[in-house]
Amino acid sequence: MRLYLTGADGMLGTALTTVLAEDPATAHWTVHGVSIRDFDIADAEAVRASIEAFAPDVVVHTAAHAIVDDCELDPKLALRVNIAGVRNVVDACLRRHSRLVYLSSDYVFDGRHTPVGGYREDDLPNPQSVYGLTKVAGERMVALLDDHLTVRTSWLFGGTDARLDQVLDIVEHARRGTPARLIDDQFSAPTYTVDLARALVFLLVESAVTGTVHVTNRGTASWHQVGAYLTDRIPGAPAPQRVPLREWGFLGGRPVDSTLNTDRLARLGWTLPTWQDAVDRCHLSLLRGDRR
Repeated sequence: MRLYLTGADGMLGTALTTVLAEDPATAHWTVHGVSIRDFDIADAEAVRASIEAFAPDVVVHTAAHAIVDDCELDPKLALRVNIAGVRNVVDACLRRHSRLVYLSSDYVFDGRHTPVGGYREDDLPNPQSVYGLTKVAGERMVALLDDHLTVRTSWLFGGTDARLDQVLDIVEHARRGTPARLIDDQFSAPTYTVDLARALVFLLVESAVTGTVHVTNRGTASWHQVGAYLTDRIPGAPAPQRVPLREWGFLGGRPVDSTLNTDRLARLGWTLPTWQDAVDRCHLSLLRGDRR
């Protein structure tokens, strides 16, 4: 099996590269990862040439402009990366007859009237931000492929940049002895990149899975709840400060509760641990200096 991975140097791409190499089911696969250092994902010819040269059986498209406020400030860039980039990958997969796995987001939903148990795969998207709009557009383009899988996830952590990783930011505040300011009235499922990567490997091996699948750690929380849970486990760490969503000053809309229902994933045979378990393991990995 030959797997082509975009966004290979990102938070998820890094975790997925490691898990692919370690999992016995995929350790023998040939994996080729690319990032913005290789070419601009909005350059159709560069994308086509790179994918055709590698001739992948499957393409996993994790590359995205995922900073929500930046998408509001520069919608043209969001359109280039999150729409033109997806279109280019879709076109290349059509040419190669490659399977495409696309990473999407809980921000495709408005979070105003969240169904009991969370949003299901067939619930109607209603994004409240430029970022959310671009992810919906990406989903629509990916659906043009017969052999496609859209994986929606939420609130990723497990990276190396505290500006993008809320759990890491909480830990760094604790190390400095300063309280983190965390939103207490917005809810979703915090998801560890390592657990998401393992679920993706399961879905890649189960090649008959198509359509959309929601993949998150189990449970729902605000970031303040996550911060309170984590700082309780760090001796001497100050408790986080509560901040209402309306006072944060975000650009664009944010879903108040974008929890995703993961029943389909469970029916397929895979269940992720709780977010509490994931936070504990991520914190332990930070203490050890690895990413397990």
